[in-house]
Amino acid sequence: MIWNKLTPLCFLLASCCGKFYNFKGANIPPNIKNFSVEIFKNEAEVVNPELANAMTEKLKTKFQQQTSLGLVQNNGDYSFTSIISEYRVEPASLSPGQGTAQNKFSISVQVDFKCAKYPEKDFSKSYANFRNFDASEQFSAVEKNFAEEIADNIIQQIFADVALDW
Repeated sequence: MIWNKLTPLCFLLASCCGKFYNFKGANIPPNIKNFSVEIFKNEAEVVNPELANAMTEKLKTKFQQQTSLGLVQNNGDYSFTSIISEYRVEPASLSPGQGTAQNKFSISVQVDFKCAKYPEKDFSKSYANFRNFDASEQFSAVEKNFAEEIADNIIQQIFADVALDW
């Protein structure tokens, strides 16, 4: 019964705010209607041929599922241009007398975000994430799952910076 009285109040308060809040948690002004994502460029020293397309699609999907924005080919109200700058495996820790105990797999992405209607929101930022794994494991055995996990985390960071306005 109390919900019947609170629901109109919630909508009234939401409409009076200077920012738009939807029930998915995104904070996007109401006059932002669409977004565009250029295919990620892969400029890392080591190139995973599937990563650029996978990250492009993950970013598109995140905004399609978590906002009401429409995807456009070019010149969206929100526009993303991204470069995969690092895809690397390196020793993470050493074990006395045995050499490498763990390896570190890391991915870094440089993102240029443009907001056509609010240029003060534009930014260029580097995002990175990594996973450590036992040095006795073959990288090829963990690469696919770790690359997906790392990519998901980076996409979430990008989304938070743009749509959640932390």
